[in-house]
Amino acid sequence: MIIDIASILDDNKSGSLTLATNMLMLFKDYLNKNIASEVSPDDLFEEIQKAAKAVIKHQTNMVLLRKSGYNFVNFFKRIYTDEISRTELIESLLGKLDSQNEELQTNAENVALNGSKIIANFNKILTYSNSSVVFKLFQKATAQKRKFEVYCLKSDPPGEGLDLAEKLSKMDVKTTIVPDTQAGIVMDEMNIVYVGADRLYENGFVNKSGTLAVCLLAKQFNVPVYLVSETSKILLESERSIKSSERDSKEVYEKENEISVINSYYEKIPYNLVQKVICEEGVFETSDFISWHLGD
Repeated sequence: MIIDIASILDDNKSGSLTLATNMLMLFKDYLNKNIASEVSPDDLFEEIQKAAKAVIKHQTNMVLLRKSGYNFVNFFKRIYTDEISRTELIESLLGKLDSQNEELQTNAENVALNGSKIIANFNKILTYSNSSVVFKLFQKATAQKRKFEVYCLKSDPPGEGLDLAEKLSKMDVKTTIVPDTQAGIVMDEMNIVYVGADRLYENGFVNKSGTLAVCLLAKQFNVPVYLVSETSKILLESERSIKSSERDSKEVYEKENEISVINSYYEKIPYNLVQKVICEEGVFETSDFISWHLGD
């Protein structure tokens, strides 16, 4: 039995929290199905390690995936000794998966709670892409009976902003979809811009391509940009380089000819375009967050 990671590899619209959670759930399902099987612990380890590496390689900029995958693989390697029975091993692994998932969700919930408090009634908020944590933030604000509007940039390609807009609409949040090229038309009406992150590093953060343009536009219109992210997404560039992530050119241009296509999903955004950072510990001025968490 193998771990089918196709659902994660094919998902180009979900945020890193959702993908990390789904990866851990795949591992849990795999172990549960093998409780009574004859698959050896060595083979279980090899399959989980192979799946984790494949997911991390595919989403190299999503730090939550990297840390969640390697954290679990290293835990497996550490506790797997001759002294532990197969049953005890699987029970320990399942418990570890539950604790990892609980930590992911708790951190995200705390980030969302802190960020939701910033929203005032009748605020107009612009967001980009489909951040899992930003969505949770809007859920918290709605639960607090705050009345606000969200303008979702479509976020092409592949247009995952539509998914966020549909989820918000189902919550009875007044929602407007805005083509990426028309952000400048609505920006002067906005009170806040919320953006998520896939990675935080010394000089900025990594997020869906297009985030940089949104932040620059917000600066032009004097609209504050708030970065919404767990501190567990910190991975310094001095520890691991940031790599480009080219995706299917047919998302941009389907014809077969000699025209070159750029379809890079991620880009760097400097911290000087962000007014505040919202994390699980609170809401920080960007300079304070950098000093506290990035050792500046």
